[in-house]
Amino acid sequence: MKKYSLSLLLFILLIVPGCGFAEKVGNSVSFTADTASYMQTLTEFGQDMDSLAADAATNPQAKEALVERLAALKEQISGYANLQVPEYATDLHQSIVSYNEKLQQGLDQASTNLEEGKAAFESTGIPETISQINELLNQLNQLIP
Repeated sequence: MKKYSLSLLLFILLIVPGCGFAEKVGNSVSFTADTASYMQTLTEFGQDMDSLAADAATNPQAKEALVERLAALKEQISGYANLQVPEYATDLHQSIVSYNEKLQQGLDQASTNLEEGKAAFESTGIPETISQINELLNQLNQLIP
């Protein structure tokens, strides 16, 4: 019986640390995938921004669609701040979160502009902020272990 207990204890001691390693790798992969997906969403929005604004200026339905897209983007930005971040990417994540704060301010300004009948993205700084965030994506790709 002692042999069986000792073998079971040894087995558990060998497996449990491996599970922690697997969890760290899983978190790292999840963070990377979530960040890449988030960056892709921002890139697509940045590319569509001018045409969305032009359509919104002349079409009430397009204006409503843009308002909804701005709200959805704000929700994604908020969600990104709550990602589980691996140690090696903490500084990068914090940089993205600080850019996200600027981006949220720009989205708020764009929503206000739409309500006031102004050009949606006038004086919002959104294109520059998206560009800066995308530069961080390159840093993320260099950090992947």
